Amino acid sequence: MDGSYWENLLLTINRFLGVYPSGRAGVLRWLHSLWSLFLLMYIWTGSIVKCWEFTVEIPTIEKLLYLMEFPGNMATIAILVYYAVLNRPLAHGVDLQIERIITGLKGKAKRLVYRRHGQRTLHLMTTTIVFHGLCVLVDVINDDFKFWTTWSSNSVYNLPGLMMSLGVLQYALPVHFLWLVMDQMIMCLKELKLLQRPQQSATKLDARYESAFAVLVDAGGGSALMIEEMRSACNLIELVHSQYLSKFGLYLVLNLVNSLVSICVEFYLIFNFFETPLWEETVLLVYRLLWLAMHGGRIWFILSINEQILEQKCNLCQLLNELEVCSSRLERTLNRFLLQLQRSIDQPLEACGIVTLDTRSLGGFIGVLMAIVIFLIQIGLGNKSLMGVSLNRSNWVYV
Repeated sequence: MDGSYWENLLLTINRFLGVYPSGRAGVLRWLHSLWSLFLLMYIWTGSIVKCWEFTVEIPTIEKLLYLMEFPGNMATIAILVYYAVLNRPLAHGVDLQIERIITGLKGKAKRLVYRRHGQRTLHLMTTTIVFHGLCVLVDVINDDFKFWTTWSSNSVYNLPGLMMSLGVLQYALPVHFLWLVMDQMIMCLKELKLLQRPQQSATKLDARYESAFAVLVDAGGGSALMIEEMRSACNLIELVHSQYLSKFGLYLVLNLVNSLVSICVEFYLIFNFFETPLWEETVLLVYRLLWLAMHGGRIWFILSINEQILEQKCNLCQLLNELEVCSSRLERTLNRFLLQLQRSIDQPLEACGIVTLDTRSLGGFIGVLMAIVIFLIQIGLGNKSLMGVSLNRSNWVYV
């Protein structure tokens, strides 16, 4: 099966879950909009009821961080449904621009791009669905197979989690398409670099030597034309990427913040488990570890997807600098291309001007994570110390 089949299957799943615009106009589009709004209201109602019924006696700051996940889920799902219902023209417009970029490739290169993209889509889609299916299974076991308890839990945890993961894929896969196009450019530049150097066995009277010399001096301007087309394609890729980021920027920021808060709480709860282990709650520990892997993987995935584009730009700069230049026209074309790439590298993409979207931001995330977790542990130790004092003094009452 070709790449378009798996991409269409993923988009169909996204439409069913209300996080991607309907592909049809008229009555079907209105039905899809009503279904998406119903899912949004269902998740909002379940999250509000969950917050209202939360009565566990824990410190206020820990309770606040724990409950922040629900409004975070509600806000991120609302953004996805908004784009699925009202932002259909922009989504399809960006898809058409990406298709126009790919159309400029040669037949063999185009087929290779679609095949590689299909493999990537299948891999990510299968991993996401299997992972959330495993989370549902662990949740069912943890609730002792009680139907309504499991249904309520999955409605406020796993259903929004799956929708947000598919929303991340909805952003990441078009960016992967752009990465593949740039990868094809790198392969073309490598071929051009090899053509400029005759084989060691070739003599000056050999046709291979004359062919390499013609490429070196850019006879006919073919190399300059190819690099100029690459420069235009890179400029268009940058514009499309920025446009896609402006559409998903707020969603990515909320997703990153929500995942960071959830990681802090899960780390703290796992620390408490190993401090006073209750082995009958081992299934709950497995569930927390899965949730920790999901949020941590989501943060890393969002940052690494954009860093791959940056790495491709750096690779293009390196290959352009390694080309032999014996033509003034080719030299001017290379200089313009290098200047454009350098300006793009010096201005990394940011989500809403807040988070730099590459893995260099991981240091900041880890620093905030450790600060919050240590703060929660100190609060927990302080409460235990007060409990010990109150037990030794009859005139103290611990609440």
